[in-house]
Amino acid sequence: MIRTILWAIYFILYLVVVSPKWLYCHHLVKTGKRDKAQPIIDNMVHRWAGRLLAAAGGRVEVTGQENIPEGTAVFVANHQSDFDIPVVLSCVGKPRALLAKVSLSKVPGIHGWMDLLQCVYVDRSDEKQSVRALMDSTKLVKSGVSMTIFPEGTRSKGGPVKEFKGGAFRIATSAKVPVVPVTIEGTYHLLEEHYRIRPGKVVVTIHKPIQTAGMSRQEVRELPERVREQILSVMDERYRGEEKE
Repeated sequence: MIRTILWAIYFILYLVVVSPKWLYCHHLVKTGKRDKAQPIIDNMVHRWAGRLLAAAGGRVEVTGQENIPEGTAVFVANHQSDFDIPVVLSCVGKPRALLAKVSLSKVPGIHGWMDLLQCVYVDRSDEKQSVRALMDSTKLVKSGVSMTIFPEGTRSKGGPVKEFKGGAFRIATSAKVPVVPVTIEGTYHLLEEHYRIRPGKVVVTIHKPIQTAGMSRQEVRELPERVREQILSVMDERYRGEEKE
């Protein structure tokens, strides 16, 4: 419990300390100088996410960094824990925009940096808003901004990897950019397993990109399950199964 309290204090204090950097980057973006702001944003978010993992006692082992494409791509990961977000922001190449649940847009301090990353918020309880979020995400990716999505839509908390929703994959297929499957295993040990922060090992595997340009309609329909199977291929058998909400 002491680690959890200290982690929460660090989480808040760090956001307060870096708030002048946020204001500076926000000003640059607002005045049309994103090219100047982006390296600062990437560096600050990368460091913040990495330090959150370190403060939690997370030991992250990453393989497949060489599979990260140089150009725009959509990274697709399974979702075990809230700690998956700092993992993808600090351990899977440079930070990139997230397709995130709308509740994160209401968290003070966090939403400001997420906005600078050009994250798109989705309210899965509102069908019209969800469609708009997918359209906004597609437009963003077409403009050259890579994204990370968690197509399960909710955390599995160490249980079987849930069904991958197809809507998010249309971002990649519409923009004709590669999909990069990412397996995250062990993040639920850091929080969800005991409902408090505890040290643990996290294993991240970045798989080879799947090209979506030129895919047939059948291949597009099969893409969610194809990516899910790729992610499961390096996981323990107990993560198999389809839990539908």
